[in-house]
Amino acid sequence: MSTNRRQRPPRWLAIDRVAISFMAALAVATVLLLLIGDRAAARVRSFSWNDRHVGAEDVAFLLTFSRPMDHTSVEANLRITPPLSGKFSWAGRRMAYTLNAPIPYGESFEVALPQARDRFTDRSESSKFLAFQATFQSRDRAFVYLGVEGEEKGRLVLFNLTHPDQQKQILTPANLVVLDFEPYPLGDRILFSATDVEAYRQGLLNQKLYTVTTGLQPNAPEQLKAPSQPFWRRWLRQNEVAAVAGVIEPILDSQTYQNLKFDLAPNGELIVVQRVNQQNPADFGPWIVRPNAEPQPLKTEPGGDFVIAPDSQTLVMLQGEGTAVIPLPEQSGSAQTAEPLEFLADYGRVLDIASDGSAAAMVNFNQNNPDQRYTESLFWVTNQGEEKELLTATGSILAAEFDPTNRILYCLATELIEAEDYVEQPVLTSVNVETGEIRDLLVLPPQRNISVSLAPDGLALLFDQVVSIAEIAPTDLRASDGSAITNSRIWLLPLFKTPLDRIEGMPAQAIQPEELPFSGLRPTWLP
Repeated sequence: MSTNRRQRPPRWLAIDRVAISFMAALAVATVLLLLIGDRAAARVRSFSWNDRHVGAEDVAFLLTFSRPMDHTSVEANLRITPPLSGKFSWAGRRMAYTLNAPIPYGESFEVALPQARDRFTDRSESSKFLAFQATFQSRDRAFVYLGVEGEEKGRLVLFNLTHPDQQKQILTPANLVVLDFEPYPLGDRILFSATDVEAYRQGLLNQKLYTVTTGLQPNAPEQLKAPSQPFWRRWLRQNEVAAVAGVIEPILDSQTYQNLKFDLAPNGELIVVQRVNQQNPADFGPWIVRPNAEPQPLKTEPGGDFVIAPDSQTLVMLQGEGTAVIPLPEQSGSAQTAEPLEFLADYGRVLDIASDGSAAAMVNFNQNNPDQRYTESLFWVTNQGEEKELLTATGSILAAEFDPTNRILYCLATELIEAEDYVEQPVLTSVNVETGEIRDLLVLPPQRNISVSLAPDGLALLFDQVVSIAEIAPTDLRASDGSAITNSRIWLLPLFKTPLDRIEGMPAQAIQPEELPFSGLRPTWLP
């Protein structure tokens, strides 16, 4: 016989009562929040340049807010000290401030937003806003040069204009003679070719490739951050290496091949080296050197001078009587054949490529024009096929370099002086590639062994003035024409008188250069 049992109601545990009370309180708070609104003060959640060292490639900073903001109130109250001219743009709660000109190097900045209004606060009401203030710095104004005197002779030397003491620092050891060099994109390292002192005295071509640290520690922008740790840091912690200047790391030896010209990719992850087999001179051509991989030859037609394009994926090389655009393989492996993507038959030299890859400065030797047979012309050639002649020199076009905005092209060319038995007079010129306006900035003493370097912020130029003689001793440094270098002065030339001139792209014509108090060759700004 079954028995019907009466079920008792469930007993409430203490935890159940607490949970129900909490949910009820939360529901009441939600209703009150919906009725009254969020009265928490609006604030800046993040600032993309906070405590960073920024460079010329950093063109804008971002402010992200906790609430949708009234754009006018933010733009009216934002303060940057020292001032940086720029323009505002918005995307939801994010505000971008894009600079009108590259940030000046060697300065500290403060960004402040003492007050602002969110979008939902009535203008008649007092707005709650948490005042914001932050600081950032631009990179140091620093450059390297090749010493020519005393203990600096044949060695790389760093000079930091931003440092309070402005002291020089020798980076490479005394047993190496540096032949060529190129900074990495962050300025923390320098790639250089060098030979030992004894081999240099004997005239032997056995230069090897190395890197050396500068001791500078800039922050890497996103486009320059490597996906993995660089091979040159594999045995030391990153911060320890970067903080110490003069740490040498070998990159490429010269046991089988002589290493000639080299170029470093703009992203710092690739080196192209022109090499020739010491036993078989017919084995000659470019090689690709990547981190953590064996060097690999790039199979292409023999060529001359070359430069890696800003995309770090293309090689622009002189081949035959023109210039070839050659793709670089994306990954290392066995020897790879690369067919030219394009061939520019009219141009025999590439001087520089705009940072965005939109155009190149190229030289036409005018061999097909009887009226200009003994002149050289500088052309602006775009990636869309547009060609514009900028200027013609009766002597030689020695160098050209785009400014950071890619609007101005600084050119060093020589003009023949007939009264002086056709001596070549160097002239430094600026060309506005948009308007075609040409400005002669500086006339230099007659010489061919001269180099120029444009500061990454576009505010100044460095150039050298070499003193050389024909007679050469084994220990002498040699100029590009084979003469012996006895001395070399370094000059600094400011390019603009006012910030407005800089924004409008109008370099000054009456500024005199300043001679720096030391001697050196090929002064080169760090990025």
